[in-house]
Amino acid sequence: LLMASDWPRSRELDDKEIVDLSGEIYEGMPVYPSHQKTSLFKAKTHAETRRRYGEGALTTTTLGILLSDHGPTHTDAMHHFDSSDDAETIDEMPLHMFYTSAVCADVSHIRSSEDYLTEDELRDALEEADLDPGEGSTVLLYTGHWNRNWGTDAWLSDYGGLTREATEWLADQGVVNIGIDAPSVDSSAEMERRENNEDDHYPSHQVCKERKVTNTENMINLDKVAGE
Repeated sequence: LLMASDWPRSRELDDKEIVDLSGEIYEGMPVYPSHQKTSLFKAKTHAETRRRYGEGALTTTTLGILLSDHGPTHTDAMHHFDSSDDAETIDEMPLHMFYTSAVCADVSHIRSSEDYLTEDELRDALEEADLDPGEGSTVLLYTGHWNRNWGTDAWLSDYGGLTREATEWLADQGVVNIGIDAPSVDSSAEMERRENNEDDHYPSHQVCKERKVTNTENMINLDKVAGE
C-alpha cells in the first residue's frame, strides 16, 4: 500500500492539517428516505482493456456510479427547495457560495429529533468560541450526530435541526451556506410534520428558500474543526 509520504506535499501545506468533511460514497450507504440508492459498478476493467489492446498496452479501469445528488455529502441548490421558474440549479449558483471563509460551532447538545437549535443557543455557542460568521461566510454546526449514529438506524430517523429563528439570524448575518453533520438542517421530526400537513414544516429549508441561503448536509469530522 502507498502511504501519504509517497506523494510530494506542497510547502504551502507545512504545519497545516487537511480535514476531509465529506462522507464516504459506497454501495449500501444510508440515503435520505425516497432518494435514489447508491450503486457502484465496474464500467471498464484492466482485464478488458488488456484483451482489447494486448499484453504490452497501457490498461485503464473506470468505475460507474449511480447516486442521488442528495445521497452523500452535498450542497442544496436553490432549485431543490424552491419551485420558482427562476430558482437556480446547482450549476447556476455562483462559485463564491461554495468557496468561503467558515466557522464551526459546537452545538453537540442537539442530540435527537426533539432538539431544535434556537437563535439564543446558536449565538451563545458562537460567542463562547469567539467565532464571528461574517458576511458571505459558511457556518458549520457540529451536532455530533455523525460521530454517534452513523451506521445505525438513528442516522436517518433521529436528529435535531435549526428553528426558523436561528436560520433567519444566520441569514441576517449574511451567511450564505449552513453545514451540518446530519442528513438535514431540519429535524427528522419534520418528515412526520410534512406528512401531517402541518404549517411551516422544514422551517430551516423554508428560510433558505426565502433568503437565498444554501445548506450542506451529511458532513463528517466536524468534531475536528469545532470551535474554529
